[in-house]
Amino acid sequence: MKKIQLLGLLFTAMTTYAQSTTENFVQSKTCLSGDCTKKTEAITYFDGLGRPKQIINVKATTTGKDLVTPITYDGFGRQVKEIFPVPANTLNSAIHTGIVNESTANSYYGAANAYTEKEIENSPLDRVLQLAQAGDPWKIGSGHTQKYKYETNSSSDIYKYVTSTTTQGGITKSSLSLAPGETYTAGTLYKNTVKDEDGNEVVEFRNAKDQILLLRKILDADTHIDTYYIYNEYDQLAFILPPKAIHKPITEELLNTLCYQYRYDGFGRQVEKRLPGRDDWESVVYDATDRPILTQDVNLKNKGKWLMTKYDAFGRVAYTGTFSSNESRSVIQNQIANLVIYDAPSSAGFFRNGINIYYTAVYFIPESILSVNYYDTYPRDAKEFPPAKIQNQYVVNEDKAVNGGVSTQGLPTASYVKNIEDDNWTKTYFYYNTKGEKVAEKSWNHLGGYTKKEFLVDFSGAMNESYTYHKKGASDAEVLIKERFVYDDQKRLLKHYHKVNNLIEELLVENTYNDLGQLTNKKTGNTTGTPLQSIDHVYNIRGWLTKVNDPTSLNGKLFAYEIKYHNPVYSTVSTGKYNGNIAELDWQAADGRPFSRFNYQYDALDRLKNGIYSEPNVTVPMNDYYNESLTYDVNGNIQTLKRNRLLQYFGVQQMDDLSYTYDGNRLTSVTDTSGNYGGYPDTSGNPIPYDGNGNMTSHIDRGIRQIAYNYLNLPNYLKFDQDYVSHDTGVYKKVNTTYLYNAAGTKLRKVYTYGSGRGQMETVDKTDYLDGFQYSNDVLNFVPTSEGYYDFVQNKYIYNYTDHQGNIRIAYYKDASGNVKVDRTTNYYPFGLEFGDYLGTSFSISPNYKYSTQGKEKQQETGWSDYGARMYMSDIGRWGVLDPLTEKFAGVSPYNYVLNNPLRYVDPDGNKPVDWVLENINGVSKWTYMASVKTVSQAKAAGIKDAAAVYSYANISGQGFMGTGKYSYSLNQDGSVTDNISGNNLGGSFSTPAGTNISTGAYVGQWDGGSKGLWGEWAASNNLAGKISYNVTNSFYLGFQVLDTFNFMGSKHTSGLTGQQIYSNLDGSNQYNEGDRALAFTSTFNPLSSEFKVAGVGQQVLPKTAFKLADNLGSLSASKFSSTFKGTAIARAAPATRGIINRYLNKGINLGNNFGMFKLGTTSLIKPLSEDKHKN
Repeated sequence: MKKIQLLGLLFTAMTTYAQSTTENFVQSKTCLSGDCTKKTEAITYFDGLGRPKQIINVKATTTGKDLVTPITYDGFGRQVKEIFPVPANTLNSAIHTGIVNESTANSYYGAANAYTEKEIENSPLDRVLQLAQAGDPWKIGSGHTQKYKYETNSSSDIYKYVTSTTTQGGITKSSLSLAPGETYTAGTLYKNTVKDEDGNEVVEFRNAKDQILLLRKILDADTHIDTYYIYNEYDQLAFILPPKAIHKPITEELLNTLCYQYRYDGFGRQVEKRLPGRDDWESVVYDATDRPILTQDVNLKNKGKWLMTKYDAFGRVAYTGTFSSNESRSVIQNQIANLVIYDAPSSAGFFRNGINIYYTAVYFIPESILSVNYYDTYPRDAKEFPPAKIQNQYVVNEDKAVNGGVSTQGLPTASYVKNIEDDNWTKTYFYYNTKGEKVAEKSWNHLGGYTKKEFLVDFSGAMNESYTYHKKGASDAEVLIKERFVYDDQKRLLKHYHKVNNLIEELLVENTYNDLGQLTNKKTGNTTGTPLQSIDHVYNIRGWLTKVNDPTSLNGKLFAYEIKYHNPVYSTVSTGKYNGNIAELDWQAADGRPFSRFNYQYDALDRLKNGIYSEPNVTVPMNDYYNESLTYDVNGNIQTLKRNRLLQYFGVQQMDDLSYTYDGNRLTSVTDTSGNYGGYPDTSGNPIPYDGNGNMTSHIDRGIRQIAYNYLNLPNYLKFDQDYVSHDTGVYKKVNTTYLYNAAGTKLRKVYTYGSGRGQMETVDKTDYLDGFQYSNDVLNFVPTSEGYYDFVQNKYIYNYTDHQGNIRIAYYKDASGNVKVDRTTNYYPFGLEFGDYLGTSFSISPNYKYSTQGKEKQQETGWSDYGARMYMSDIGRWGVLDPLTEKFAGVSPYNYVLNNPLRYVDPDGNKPVDWVLENINGVSKWTYMASVKTVSQAKAAGIKDAAAVYSYANISGQGFMGTGKYSYSLNQDGSVTDNISGNNLGGSFSTPAGTNISTGAYVGQWDGGSKGLWGEWAASNNLAGKISYNVTNSFYLGFQVLDTFNFMGSKHTSGLTGQQIYSNLDGSNQYNEGDRALAFTSTFNPLSSEFKVAGVGQQVLPKTAFKLADNLGSLSASKFSSTFKGTAIARAAPATRGIINRYLNKGINLGNNFGMFKLGTTSLIKPLSEDKHKN
């Protein structure tokens, strides 16, 4: 009865709109200006069965037309076709009956099938047998569709591994062997097969518990690439066997060298793991609420140190640091097994590493502090407390009385991050307007200077202007950068202006879009009428980029390229690719080089085998000047690499003929038999050693004698073979490079010390990196812009032409006469090495700008490219350190570069390569944007093990529990999501009311909030009745989650009412970055009694001293409860510590959760009110 009353309250608090007596619809308007003359408007019409039949984004196109998406169903009520949206003359929200339909869409897109189409089996299971993408080359009957097959295993399909698990010291220890008979009995496993548009095949075997046992990729008729997942007797993932470990005797050496191993405690928590490439086990220590407090990798273990994370009472990360102890993990765990550990704000605090930390320090007193986060109020030592206004916008502080009832309660106010290699700090403060929008971020750097960023936001929250004030040190002159942004009525960026100090304002870019919102042209530099360059973009029906300018006719443009997928010109060299792989790439630059072409060949795992270079317009087109060819082992480790070059006066020459040797996945040597210097060094074959974490510690072939790393596995010291003469002592020392990082992994300084001149006297090149401002030997060189960079030495804007991979191809600028002048040109082999011949790379006025491959900075002394999390070695096509996210890609080598397909995958930061991938996990749909994934097999290869389909864009709609929470979302080609009901653009991760999870490709700042459809609008209502109804209903909603009167505790982590993270408000307010989370409960207001048991584990997680929130509700009214805790969730995913700390702390935890092996913290406690999920 209480549940019914709650739902009734929710219904009465919502508003129902009605406009017509003939149609059912949900309409929303979001005002983008104070008078609402600018707005987004969306309307979804429903048929008599409550199904969406048409979605209209009113006047959403650049020409003021409606963007209409018709929705149709077959005779069984299934949405077999998903028709693409079509622009139509606006009807001012009225339904486009008989105007927009499948035929209209086909005509607009110039295809017989402007829709994706599913062939569904004739059974109640409604399983997809075939999925055809839009466009004639992919339609049903073309032979290039995605095909699905559902079977059971045969008796020879799959090995059967078994474990023998004992408990030692309170944790599981499993041994592994083949079961008698070695294989599974026929018909005991589900066997699901997916073939992509090119016939590449992935087979997945699952048991009756829906646990994945084997992921098989078919390389050829005789070769299967198998990854096995083995569970212990308690259904916990105990081993992952990558392909290189299969068909070999199971030995301890094999497991330690190639396999993933996991151990658990009695609560089902993963407490130890061993990764391939690491020399020992890694450990995690938890408090009683399953929050990771201490973590230790192999290198830290060897030093007797732990990384520590401490939380406040609301589960937010308070500070991180190091803790020294040589005691075992189990001893430390037992010390805190029944304790809820948190540190409260303190006016006195404690002193460490040169600053006061305004928190208590209980348990595990830190040896060193690495980062500190402050919330709600500003720390006592704040460099600058909130002013009354910033850019004429009112700024709030912690005092509600002076802010009209609003404050910084629930908001992060400051973040301090220490340098790893010394005790200097970067202190950053955040400032907000009365709507909780960030209007400034001011950071004081480790050199005594600052970077202050102020934002002028409009009614909708869009940034109209930004002001950046920068000083390297306290005594340096201040630099001011002002940026202006001009939008159309739908908040698409039209113009971006940039101004340095008092110089003339520059128009960086002017954008033009088509009616689908795709960028079709951008004009860069100078003025609107006379831009430096006008750059055209062309797409195919699937939204794939096909052309930038026209490489066959530059017509005054500096660079152009064309991407061909299924339609290569040299079809005898490259067969057409329908799964998104690039078959052929043409380019032309205004650099004197002929019109050029690369043809690409792949194996059945989508790994690049050959890049074949030609010049179609010359006498001998197939000249092979820059060919690159590779072979691989089953783990994707490169076995051989051959590379050509053009040698002036001699013609084509083999530059590299490399052979690789390995110990597991560790590269132990590279031998070059080409006999030619270039690419890889002419000295080769020397052994390559590693430290306990699997980091390469020297590379003698390259003259690197020593590489040392910090705790983030980032290199901080390199010593080379060469010598220099010291200025101080006159003795010879080794050439070296040192790096300085902060605890977030941000590179702050690089110092290269070497010898120059005949006497090889000491010369120092120092580079400082300060919030994008880059200095060489204390001289400010440049700052990046959206289209390149501003060179302070030359006082010029330099613009970059980049290709689809982000490689910088042409840099150009305006000379003194107002003409366009090329600064440099660069061309690349497929795996990123620059051509490097006499026509390869040219530099002009900006020698200190060393960014090239995928826009990353090249380290001149090593040839490495700095991706942030790792350094990439383009000469050998791999990383030198273990992938921080290796467990997400267990089927490939942790040193593998972008899954060996650099033509379509991009690694933004060295962690993982990045379309919309649809997964089905235990009946719940999940959509994830991965920009480089085009097929199911590629999605699975990229770690999305439950991938069912891949789309360029999609529309999903439905409703939540008992008809609540109707929703409709457009998943856009650029990774963003449009809420078709509210018209808002959404970012980050969220869930629909039916529980479908959506992880967008649009970045939402860690502290930025956002509207969540109707709930968000209701919460933000300025109407008194709306405020009251929201607060009352939200209070009951929170109370219902917390009290859980009806015993709905279980394994699901989203609410059945809204799909939001549990213990959130109805509008999902103040959700933190869900990609980097440590899971937490409060201790002050803990909803759990001592009798609570984790689902499936049956172990107590809190001490008997914990008490229920219900015990304290007597003196707190419902509305006061809601307003008090709005924006400060009672239990939630704690924020990342400036990104990197939690990313490392939770890798193993997240892997375990991905496989459903254990549930921690907030994700385990409350299941939805209904287990019925609407599939999309």
